[in-house]
Amino acid sequence: MRKQILFYLLCGVIGFSYAQDTITVKEKEDLLAKSPFNVIYPTSILKSSDQYFSSQMGLFTQGAIKEKNAHLIALGTAAATKCKYCIPYHLAEARRLGASEEEIKTAVLIAADVMRMSTLFYGNEYDLDEFNAMLKQGN
Repeated sequence: MRKQILFYLLCGVIGFSYAQDTITVKEKEDLLAKSPFNVIYPTSILKSSDQYFSSQMGLFTQGAIKEKNAHLIALGTAAATKCKYCIPYHLAEARRLGASEEEIKTAVLIAADVMRMSTLFYGNEYDLDEFNAMLKQGN
């Protein structure tokens, strides 16, 4: 119990300090000039949000998955979540990186199939323990 309380206190302190950016007017202007997307963040977390966004974008170019495939995954996710901002971006990036129309259609169809199966299992309250046991038998 004591470790749990310490953990939650530590998370709270880290979260509070992370969420409380001190920022000058000049820094804010620079961050807004750096990326047009920085306007979506409140000033209180603008610096940390910009740093987070920059590091996350590195997943596409420096991650364990090749950049084209990362954008195909993101495109499928964007299509499944119906993100009207993400779809054209990841579609353009996938094409720029040489994705064929077949690869694009496949990525979107895989996302659609995952959503379909999830809807069917979830909506029919398919037993998760039974499902996991079935998967273990297949290994």
